[in-house]
Amino acid sequence: MINAGINRMTITVLIISGAALLLSGGAVGWSLRGERSSKIIEAQTELIGEVQTQQNKLLEAAQRPIVIDSEIKAALADLPPACIVSAGGDPLSAQCALQACWRYGQSAAQRPNCDGVEKAALIAYEAKEAK
Repeated sequence: MINAGINRMTITVLIISGAALLLSGGAVGWSLRGERSSKIIEAQTELIGEVQTQQNKLLEAAQRPIVIDSEIKAALADLPPACIVSAGGDPLSAQCALQACWRYGQSAAQRPNCDGVEKAALIAYEAKEAK
């Protein structure tokens, strides 16, 4: 008895949904008839042309060489890139600490010994990727 009620309910919902889809399709067709549809297509064509123009401008801008001003050059010379806030870095991050260790750290072999910092940076990176 319960299964018969569920089946009837499912059939009723499907019939009502089909009728609603048919009526909404008819309404869309009615609204796009005649001159309206040609005006819409013309407006869409103009919009596509404008999008293509803007994409070409973006492509031209992307192909120009990047010029780094003296302020950024000075900051890059003094600090590792991961430590510069204006370059998207975070001075308190593990990546900043690792790059600073590589740049400034020294050991008896004249190479930085950054094993602990490297492990912390890898853990932070894996935690970020897990999110």
